[in-house]
Amino acid sequence: MLRELALPKGLRSAWELDCEVFASAIKPDPDLTITDWADQHRMLSPESSSEHGPWRTERVPHAREIMDALSPNHPCTEITFVAGTQVAKTEIGNNFIGAIIDVFGGAAMMVYPTSGTGKRISKTRLGTMIESTPRLREKISDKTRDGANSSTLKQFPGGVLVIAGANSAAELKSQPVRFLFEDEVDEYPDDVDGQGPADKLAEKRTDTFGLKKKIYRTSTTTRRRTSKIWKHWKNSDQRRRWVPCPHCAGEQVLRWEGFRWETRKIWEVVRADDGVIVEVEPGTEGAQQRDTHELLDVWYECEHCAGRIEERHKETMLPAGRWVAERPEVKHHVGFHLPAFYSPLGWYSWRDAVQSRLEAERDRSGALLRLWLNTVAAEPWDDDAERGTSDLELKQRALREAAPYKLGTVPIGAWLLTAGVDVQGNRLEAKVKGWGRDKESWLVDYQVFHGDTETSEPWNALDEYLQRRFPHECGAKLRITATFVDAGFRSQTVYDWCRSRAHRHVFPSRGQSQAGKRVLGLPTEIDIDHHGKKIPRGVKLWPLGVDTAKTEIYARLKIEHAGPGCLHFPVGLPDEYFAGLVAERQTTRYVKGYLRTIWEKDDNARNEPLDLEVYAYAAALYAGLTRINWDRLEASLRMTSPDLFERAVEQAAIAPPEPVEAAPAPPAPAAPRADWMPRRNDWLRR
Repeated sequence: MLRELALPKGLRSAWELDCEVFASAIKPDPDLTITDWADQHRMLSPESSSEHGPWRTERVPHAREIMDALSPNHPCTEITFVAGTQVAKTEIGNNFIGAIIDVFGGAAMMVYPTSGTGKRISKTRLGTMIESTPRLREKISDKTRDGANSSTLKQFPGGVLVIAGANSAAELKSQPVRFLFEDEVDEYPDDVDGQGPADKLAEKRTDTFGLKKKIYRTSTTTRRRTSKIWKHWKNSDQRRRWVPCPHCAGEQVLRWEGFRWETRKIWEVVRADDGVIVEVEPGTEGAQQRDTHELLDVWYECEHCAGRIEERHKETMLPAGRWVAERPEVKHHVGFHLPAFYSPLGWYSWRDAVQSRLEAERDRSGALLRLWLNTVAAEPWDDDAERGTSDLELKQRALREAAPYKLGTVPIGAWLLTAGVDVQGNRLEAKVKGWGRDKESWLVDYQVFHGDTETSEPWNALDEYLQRRFPHECGAKLRITATFVDAGFRSQTVYDWCRSRAHRHVFPSRGQSQAGKRVLGLPTEIDIDHHGKKIPRGVKLWPLGVDTAKTEIYARLKIEHAGPGCLHFPVGLPDEYFAGLVAERQTTRYVKGYLRTIWEKDDNARNEPLDLEVYAYAAALYAGLTRINWDRLEASLRMTSPDLFERAVEQAAIAPPEPVEAAPAPPAPAAPRADWMPRRNDWLRR
């Protein structure tokens, strides 16, 4: 009876709408793969690709099976791609979206780490793809912004595309979708507006479509314990790319362990007359070989025949490769893992991969190695800094020092002294560090000045201490070049005390617990006049990236042999010092809805030695730790008298700042003329 009712012209009944929806649901998808569509219709623009023109899957042969799995007629519902750099992981997703707009239709969503990123990608890469591909340009409105086409929504015949940010629950929950493209999944927050992980929230939008849904997620990896893309790949059928050897046809997966290279070696001798190191011919008597780390050649060694595989063999080797699943029993979830070693010829080269790995291995902090593992090897990294080094290990290492020294003396190798001061209610604690080449450092002294820090007694004792001269093993005496005082407690007292000592490079500092922040930031002027305006020559507060500094320090604590980055300790230190140096640990917690790596300690633990290590390190950076010509400084100072030695260090390490109004700097004594000494600002240009 309902169907027989007369309805106004153009208005369909609920029954007709139900029939239309049902027919659309059971209608088979076109017998076309994403690969076929991309090869036939996709165009690459000069703005988005160095190889503009028609898309050619033959240039990225590994992408064929990935795009075939993304096709609606393929039985799988989830596709996870763990990728290194320059392997077309994002362009594969763009082909996926392009085919949906042009052929398949339906509701689709692209998710990026933030809403801002999504809007930017929509206007650049996505907009460029639509503009350069005629079949897409015909289906998307060419207006910059109207009801059917904006930076977050694009309507096309038979469907709609939503561009969402992983940091907005409202955008992720905007509507049900059949097709989902998640880019850079590891950058998504773990909790969005208190509603759960962003990737899970987005994927819930596809539940309505059951086995007809398609989820394509891709990303580089990050940390093994928290990497989202790695966990998804572990739940997939785990496919790796096997390629044949051009010599024996033996199949293998390209891994870092198979790479071989040759670097340039030179032979050097020390001239007896002037001690200068010069390069000589190989075989010269007394010559020693030195590796310059300059790459001459890179190749891959076959694991079957040990044959030499040149990078030029990629042209035939990569197209002949095949994906092999390590867990074929897993259905409906295919996972692909591909490092940058498979990047097409002319993109990311093997030479670049080896060069960046060698540079990463020389980086004592481990940051470059983590970056290389994520972006080149497409592998997650394990954070050894989280485990840390035990206080017992450090104490035993101090007992094994090859050149033991006493507390209060400066050993050979340390040419610059800096100090850090921690302020407590009933005491001041000070640490003096000696610095040498490549951030190698020695603990010179550690003192505690007891007394109420609102009174002058402990501050007067500290002032006298910071002006003392420390005996150097070569016979000279060194002054402290720069000192940073923590102003996180009793801030105004610290400001007032430091104000009249700025000419001695004594400054207040304040730690900022923020991941990725540089150790020494730009100072801010905090003194104001009676008009409420800042005094240009007033006291300056230096911000410190304590999280970054502690990560570096913990990485250096693992260095057991003398050399770049190593921390040395004198004999006779109490156990409490080593315990305080490793009192903190890295942990992962939810902070305002985001999973963050933070530093924390037990409630009763004393961490002053670690904090002071941070302050002294920041003071060394201020004093020119990474800019001093250490070879020239050491060679020159060894030939000077003790008096000249002290003055040379002070002048070479740091340029004095302008005097403070409250306490004008006294005139500096004239330094003796020396031919070896460069201009002061050449040593350190502030």
